[in-house]
Amino acid sequence: MWRFKKDRSLESLTAYICGALVIAAGVGACLLRGLFFTEEMYPFLTLWFVLCCTCSLYYLVGVGAWRKSGGGAVSGITGVNGVSEGSEGSEVSGENKALRILLSVPLIILSLYVIHWLRGPLSSQGTMNEMLRWGLYASFAILVCFCAVNRVGRRIVNVTWSMAGMFLSMSALLAVCGVVKLPFAVAYSNSSEVSATGVRLAGLMEYPNAFGAVMAVFLLERLFVVAVYYGEPKKSVNMLGARSVGLGMECAEAERRSKGAGGVEAEQGKAGSTTAALLRLLPLFPYTAALLLSESRGAWLTAACACAAVLLWKRQLIAPLLAAGAAPVAVAALLYRQLARAGLAVEPVPGLLLLAGLWAGALLAGLWLCRRQRSAAGTARAAMLALAAAGWTAAGIAVLLHVRERITGPSSTVSARGLFYRDAWRLAAEAPWLGRGGETWRHAYLAAQSRPYVGSQVHNGYLDILLNLGFVGLAAILLMLLATGWLLATKSPRLLPPFLVIVLHSVVDFDWSYGLFWLLLFWLPALALAEDKQKHQSAPTHPQSETKLPIQSTSTNPLTNVTTQANPLIAQSTSTNPLTNVTTPTNPLIAYPTPKKSPQIRLRQLIGTTVCCFSLLLGVLSFHAAQGEKFYRQAIMSVDPSVKVELLQQSLGWNPRSPRTAIALSRLLSGEQSVSLLRQSLLYSPENASLSWELAERWMSSDHPGAALYWIGQSLRLDKYNNAKWVKAIEGMLLMGQKKLAEGNPKEGLVCVASGNELLLEYRRLAEEEANKGGQHNDREFQMTEEADDLSRRLSMLALRF
Repeated sequence: MWRFKKDRSLESLTAYICGALVIAAGVGACLLRGLFFTEEMYPFLTLWFVLCCTCSLYYLVGVGAWRKSGGGAVSGITGVNGVSEGSEGSEVSGENKALRILLSVPLIILSLYVIHWLRGPLSSQGTMNEMLRWGLYASFAILVCFCAVNRVGRRIVNVTWSMAGMFLSMSALLAVCGVVKLPFAVAYSNSSEVSATGVRLAGLMEYPNAFGAVMAVFLLERLFVVAVYYGEPKKSVNMLGARSVGLGMECAEAERRSKGAGGVEAEQGKAGSTTAALLRLLPLFPYTAALLLSESRGAWLTAACACAAVLLWKRQLIAPLLAAGAAPVAVAALLYRQLARAGLAVEPVPGLLLLAGLWAGALLAGLWLCRRQRSAAGTARAAMLALAAAGWTAAGIAVLLHVRERITGPSSTVSARGLFYRDAWRLAAEAPWLGRGGETWRHAYLAAQSRPYVGSQVHNGYLDILLNLGFVGLAAILLMLLATGWLLATKSPRLLPPFLVIVLHSVVDFDWSYGLFWLLLFWLPALALAEDKQKHQSAPTHPQSETKLPIQSTSTNPLTNVTTQANPLIAQSTSTNPLTNVTTPTNPLIAYPTPKKSPQIRLRQLIGTTVCCFSLLLGVLSFHAAQGEKFYRQAIMSVDPSVKVELLQQSLGWNPRSPRTAIALSRLLSGEQSVSLLRQSLLYSPENASLSWELAERWMSSDHPGAALYWIGQSLRLDKYNNAKWVKAIEGMLLMGQKKLAEGNPKEGLVCVASGNELLLEYRRLAEEEANKGGQHNDREFQMTEEADDLSRRLSMLALRF
């Protein structure tokens, strides 16, 4: 028995370690602006990979030593389903396959980026950033799924999910009320096509569209929790895993108290049931208010489509969902109208009173509607549903009337996305199978754009993957999404709507550039596993089966496919690991010899060691990048040129892949040193327009017009809609021609003048073509400038002198 207790203690400790990492990832995603800017993620990623490496070492050394001493199999995961014949066995097999796909694809994506990094990508810095990101995603997926099927860990998974959603929504709403100081929580715009009121809520993510999509994910998850709970009260515990879903384990205690009968127990049960219902309804209002205040049409539309798709499948949830969401949606629409008119700026005390009052009203009205809808029948129930439908209708009308111009009128942002997509398809055709490495669009869109728009994000997650990793990477991502959708549909259909929001909204925006969205994507199947695990543990046992002890009762580990004995007190019971083909006894009362290591066990230990080493490698890489970023920022703040040079050199020593560091340092060095540094940086970013232009400027200031023309051509090919570069290139050739004439070298001077005229003619042709297309999408204001006209006259005068 002591060995069994030792197993459980090791299992719990492992779950707590993994749960702490899940919490750290959630906190980091909230505080680091949704994990969008990789540069500010470097310190967090360093700590993350070090902790992952430590966790792997603990598992390999600590748990491995316990196994070697003859202890039980400590997997950290107990079975979800017993091994049985028929459909249950096939369901377990399907679950194992889906989980393996879900956990393997991030590692495949990481491997593809490593391959690009080794063979020379479009941007070595961008590929390194994606490697670090997918190292985070892959490890988080493993950790969160490990926790989800563990008795201790699934509590952490559920609580952290709810707390992350509440933190994101409440921080944004409190920033509107002036309580929390978030400088970029509110986005301002003078364009009616971008915002109907000129202000939109962006929260900690600082981008309203992405923030709205995240709020839609959390809102639909909570809305369907309430709908299932009130829609099928007899099945709600099994369908929802209600004892572990919510803002904590309070729901479990409240529901247990609600089963008490008679006297004080009955009163406590009634109070517990009310507490559990309030906890489920509590987040609906802040999620809805934050979603509406984001004014994200894409988030609204994808939330509606995801909700409708699942309701068509689960029609029995329509009535409880109407009742659950009517009050929060109607009250949130009222708050939206009031705050929008005030420009999302209210005084702290009135704002807090308004927020608290509307929240309390939405909570109480929602609780009354839900209970009446469930308990009433006939005409009374129809009246409740009509009242709920009226609330939804009134909210919809109030919001749509406020933003009708953005809904019905033409949208330049939509047409701009069409341009992005067409240019991205052409760029993807250049490397269709494996892509061109990390952050391809960001570093190549200036060369690929057909109009002078501004858009360093392609606004489509699938196209972004296609550009980076080609059809191989995109196929892997689609396979993972299918496996995730299947797992949610079979284990917890209520989680399909938030999953569909992530899948659909990423088609029209750059959600997947935010690490938070990937964490949520892996978090959802973990929630489904946690509910399925709780459902089987809380399922009632048949009375006859309670009197018999199964001789060969077993359970299956869904992540490792390990079959373990369910009853440790039976002398003849065994547990079998199909991955290693090793059968071991599980009766702790009888001493058995420890089995010898098989080749499969050695292989698994080798894989574990490789994962540990790889985490350490990524940790070292992120540490170097963090140091480089630290010295770069110090150099930017410094005013002493010598100190600035020293800091930039240290920054480049830590991270030689950064083109902006190389450019900043090259401007402080002499001619030959500057050119050598820029050429070295081009090895890491061979098609970087800024590096090419810096080289062009260095050669224009020298006596080498041929080299200057070459690098001018390279830079303009990579950034052709840049007025400043065209004007400066023409001026540079003019000055070189004047210099050659003064030196008595009219032949080379004439070549410089002719080259300047050619550049001027090409510039004029591009400007005229763009003018004929109209002013729409000319975000960079590309046109013939007065400086260019003046240079044309000066070139003509110089040609006459020759």
